[in-house]
Parts: sequence; structure tokens; C-alpha cells
Amino acid sequence: MKRLKIFTGLLLVSILVSSCSTVLKGRKIDYLTNNFCQPTIQYDYSQIEIPKNSDPKQDSILNANLSRHDILICKAIRIETYLSAYLQTKNDTLKKLVLKQKITDRLILTSIEINALASELDCNGERINKLADFVDDINNKRTRNITVASVTLGALTTVATVLIKNNNASNIVGVSGGLLSAGLGALTISPKGDKINLKLQRNLLANIWYNDNLNQAYPNSIWTILNEKQFSNSGENDLQESIKNRWLQYNFDGKIDPETQRLFFDEGGIYTADDLHSRANMLNELQSTVRSLDQDLKSLAIRLNGF
Repeated sequence: MKRLKIFTGLLLVSILVSSCSTVLKGRKIDYLTNNFCQPTIQYDYSQIEIPKNSDPKQDSILNANLSRHDILICKAIRIETYLSAYLQTKNDTLKKLVLKQKITDRLILTSIEINALASELDCNGERINKLADFVDDINNKRTRNITVASVTLGALTTVATVLIKNNNASNIVGVSGGLLSAGLGALTISPKGDKINLKLQRNLLANIWYNDNLNQAYPNSIWTILNEKQFSNSGENDLQESIKNRWLQYNFDGKIDPETQRLFFDEGGIYTADDLHSRANMLNELQSTVRSLDQDLKSLAIRLNGF
């Protein structure tokens, strides 16, 4: 009987140990939690010319030649002054050529900015997905081990109850084995799982959530477009608001507590595998929205091609 109690106690301890969640550490974790996706240099926009509007006819010229959508794009990427001057220049071929080159250069720069930001978001999405898959693999392995232990324990309990002649001992073994097997089974249904400590230095999701670009993580042209209602399909909310609302509804079930907000949109913290998958999905969704801005540039480029 004493051995039986010891055996039962050891099994209980093993169950408790196997069910505890831990914060994973190691070289693989260190590599993936380090944000190798962020730019390695600080972009210097100080040498880019910012044209000043000194032409009272500018707005009327643009309104006569462009749609409201394309005018907003022009202003977002700051080519409206160049374009107005280009449309008013008739005989000076060299001036027109210089103005057209400036317009083309700014379109190319904006396209590069879109692709650079989308690439960073894509890289982060892949990085966080790898972390999530790594944690999932460890948790799935634990679940398999618990399942095997549960089946083995059930089989041993059945054999033991048959072999033990003493009825009281047999009953105790049967009950204890059944409870332990049930406990192991419960762990496979709702495992705690291991976690990751993910600290966030450059958090591109935070700019969208708080509608704040003071850190200049987003180029001014892209940030301006994201905050203009004209560029959303509904026309009721701008792209920044639409993205935030989707996150709130589909990732946080319509409400978010302060701890979760800090985890996703501030300094980070302890992430479960599900949290990591959610973060990766949000990064990928934001990436898709940023890439779609090329469609707005395309609209303007097609119109400019006709001048």
C-alpha cells in the first residue's frame, strides 16, 4: 500500500510538471525574437526638395485635369506644384522635361517606400510565424507525450486491478489510475503550453493602433494616404481606422484589456503561440493594405501618361 501511494504521488508530480508552462529560451529563440527586419540605416529625407505653392492658379489647374482621388495622391507625395507648372508650360521643352523628371522621380520614390515598408512587414510576419510554429511544435510534442502516458497508465491500471488479489488495494489502484488518466486527458484538451518573451522596439502595429507617427516609422507620403478617407473603399473611415477596427473585432473580439494592449502595441511581453499567430496575421494584413497603395499610384501614373 505504501508503494502504491508513492507511485501515485510520483505520477501526480509528473503530471503537474508536464502541465506547467515555461518561457522558452535558447539560441533559436534569441535569433527570432531579435528584430532583424528593421532598417539598418536611418533614412535621410533632408535633401529631398519640398516644393512650395506660390501659384494662385494651382488648385484650379489640378481640378480641371485630375480626379479628386489623383489630386489627393499628388498632394500626399508632394508633386502638385510640379504638376501644375508642367500643365501650364507650353513651349519651354526643357522646363517641361525637368518638371516631368521630378514628377517621375517622386513617383518612383513613393513606390520604393511602399515596397520597403511592405517588405519589413512581410519579414516580421514570417519571423513571428516561425516563432509561433516553434512554440506549437514543442506544445504538440508535450501533448503527444501526455496522450501516450494517459493510454499507458490506463492499460497498466487495468492490468494491476486484475493481478492484485486484495480487493481494497485493487479498488484504490483502479480509482487512482482512473483519476490520473483523466487528469492527463484533461491536459491534452486544455494545455497551458510554453511561451515566448518578445520585446518590441520598433512596433509598426502601434502606429496604426494609436494613430501616431511621431517616430516617423512610416514615410510621410504613406502615412498621409493611410489617414485619408478617400482611399478607403467605404469612404467613411480612413485606412488606419479600418485596419484598427478589423483588428479589434477579429483579433480581440470587440474589446481589449490594458495588458493585451501593452503586449501587442507597446513594449511587448510574454506571448503564447496563439498570441504569436494573431500578431503575425495582423502584420500580414497591414502588409497587404500597404501594398495596395500601389493601385492608387497606378491610377495617377496612368493619368499622367496622358499629358
